[in-house]
Amino acid sequence: MADRGLYGMVYGSTELRSPFMSNRWRLMNGNEEVATLRRIGRLHISRIYTADGEEAVLTPHEHSTVIAVDTEGRELARITRTSWLGRSWEIGSKRWAYELKSDPRPRRWHITVGGTSVAQMSGSLVSYNKVKIDAQLGVPILVIALAWHSVARPWEAAAAPGTLIAAEPSEQPI
Repeated sequence: MADRGLYGMVYGSTELRSPFMSNRWRLMNGNEEVATLRRIGRLHISRIYTADGEEAVLTPHEHSTVIAVDTEGRELARITRTSWLGRSWEIGSKRWAYELKSDPRPRRWHITVGGTSVAQMSGSLVSYNKVKIDAQLGVPILVIALAWHSVARPWEAAAAPGTLIAAEPSEQPI
């Protein structure tokens, strides 16, 4: 089950799927497409589109921070690296606060609240073309998107690129 919109929640088994070498991802909750994500690697950003037409851009903001902004440039949420090796992140907005913690097993992560895991994310041993999310409690779509952006391409999320300046939402390619 999933609620709609950028602040909507996903519950239970959810998957992020992408064909090999594709920059397009689908966030699926069962047979329902909740959102699509598109990575734009040369700009180090991702765009998220929800099933009900809302959209946001995930973009490097400061060293070790990625923010989600809406089409009017307002910050919706952010993820900030809290460990030097990138194994711990804080994900927050005005509405909620989560943590993303790496698991000792490769390509596995926990989304936690107050140190208690509320969802697990796992990629395959080879890539992140398929990411499984098992949420025991509701987790906002933006939390999933920011965690995915930081885990799938940590070198992009770790710092704003020195030679690129994050584009304003109106300048970013569609």
